[in-house]
Amino acid sequence: MQKYFLIVALTFSISAFTQSFDHVYKNLDAIKMIATYTIHSQQDSTNPSNIRNGKMLLFLSDSLSEFLNMALYMNDTITRKFTTFEQLQEYMLDTKRPMPASLYRIYKNYPKQKITYTEHIPSSTYKFEEELDLFQWKLTNDTITVCGFKAQMATCDFGGRSWIAWFSPDIPYSDGPYKFNGLPGLIVKVYDTRNHYVFELVSINKPAKGLMIDIEDKEYVVTTKQDFFSAQDSFREDIVNRAKEAGADNAMQQMAAKNMAERNNPIELIRK
Repeated sequence: MQKYFLIVALTFSISAFTQSFDHVYKNLDAIKMIATYTIHSQQDSTNPSNIRNGKMLLFLSDSLSEFLNMALYMNDTITRKFTTFEQLQEYMLDTKRPMPASLYRIYKNYPKQKITYTEHIPSSTYKFEEELDLFQWKLTNDTITVCGFKAQMATCDFGGRSWIAWFSPDIPYSDGPYKFNGLPGLIVKVYDTRNHYVFELVSINKPAKGLMIDIEDKEYVVTTKQDFFSAQDSFREDIVNRAKEAGADNAMQQMAAKNMAERNNPIELIRK
């Protein structure tokens, strides 16, 4: 029971949900296509068996895109309908609800020629911008088929990793999962050469009419990429105190520290 209490307490903290229901969202553009990707990630660089699998969504419009975890989107869609804290509390205590493995949202070409990254670190939501043109791609003549689409290979170095991407000119979006973009067609598969992170397209479909890319209009901690990761590192280092505040005993505090220590393999090893 105590373990369950700790998980719930941390989930409440990390989720970015609050007791306020006056959230305001700014519509950015109508979604034209939804690309769904699987993600395979090795959380612990020293343990190849510590693998996390999930699904990610890329919302594509005529002018911009948004990339986020599918479970995060499902939670967001459900909780936007709530009008009382009791509804939210009941939902958060439901162990069968979707559990997002990542809480970031990445907007490409918003603002124009920029990448906007948002993520919640208790007790604030951070936002920083990067240039859209992050990648120096090298195209090759190699081709494969991914999700029924003929794809061409390109390579680049990014974030301390070497990456191989497969893009399809048949899907006319210069976009892809995570921050990846800038190729003459949608990136349908991309992975680092150690296979620690693998994104692969599993479907692409038109959405229901009227579905929008939006962003919460709120007070963000506007920062730099480096300062954001410094804040994230500080949270990780303070996890024992946070577990203690949540009522965990020494054993549970150490388990929280161990679990955090095993998440030592971020997608970007170099953060600048």
